[in-house]
Amino acid sequence: MVSWRRDRILAMGSLIAVIALSWLYLARMDMSRGGIICTATPGMAGAPWEQFTVAFLIWTVMMVAMMLPTAVQAIDVFGSFARKRMSAIGSVPATTLFVLGYVAVWTAYSAVAAAGQVALSRASLLAPTLQSTSVVLSAALLLSAGIFQFTSFKDACLTQCRSPFGFFLAKWRDGDLAAFVLGMRHGSYCVGCCWALMGLMFVFGAMNLLWMGSLSLFMLGEKIAPASWHLNRGAGVVLLLWGIFLATRIQ
Repeated sequence: MVSWRRDRILAMGSLIAVIALSWLYLARMDMSRGGIICTATPGMAGAPWEQFTVAFLIWTVMMVAMMLPTAVQAIDVFGSFARKRMSAIGSVPATTLFVLGYVAVWTAYSAVAAAGQVALSRASLLAPTLQSTSVVLSAALLLSAGIFQFTSFKDACLTQCRSPFGFFLAKWRDGDLAAFVLGMRHGSYCVGCCWALMGLMFVFGAMNLLWMGSLSLFMLGEKIAPASWHLNRGAGVVLLLWGIFLATRIQ
C-alpha cells in the first residue's frame, strides 16, 4: 500500500512539474516579448521552414501545457491498471511511456497547427498577436467549431475521454510498447475531441495566455463534468451565434 501511494505521488508530482514548467516557459516568453508570443508573423525574416520550426516548438510546449492537465484522470487510471497488472518494472516507467504516447499524438497536431500558422501569416491573415485579421476566417473557424460540438464523432471521442476505465479495460495490453501505444490511442481520442476548439486560438490570438488558460479549463470541464450537463452543446450554441454574428459583418 505504501509503495502504491509513493508511486502514485511520484507519477502525479512529475506530471504536475512538467505542466508547470511548460506554463512557466510560455509565461517567460510572453513577458520577454512585451506581452506577445509571436512566431512566423507577417514580415518576419527567415525561410518558411525556419518559421515553421519556431512555431512548431512553441505549439508543442503549448500542447503540453494545455492538454496534459485535461488528461490527468486518464493518466491516473492508467497508472492504477499498470500497478495491478505489473506490466512494467514499477508504475512510473509505464505511466511515463503512456504520457509520451499521448504527447506524441498532440505533437503531430502541433505540426499541423504550426504549418497552418505559417501559411496564414504569410498570407497576411494573422496579426502580430497571431490573431485573425480576417472576419471570414474568424467566422469560418467559429462556425466549424460550433457545428463540430454537435457531431456524433465529438460525442464518441468525448465519451472515451470521460470514461478512461472502460477504454483501458477493453484495450489493455501488457508491455512497454503497449503502454506507449495505449497513450497514442487514447491521445487520439483527445485530439479528436478537442482539435476544433484548439483551432479557435487563431480567433482569440494563438499563444494568448489568458485564452490558453480559459480554453484548457473548459476542455478539462468537458471531460470531467457529467454528460448530463451538456457543456459541449452549450459551447456549440455560443460558438455558432458568435460565428453568425461575425458572418453578418462580412462585406
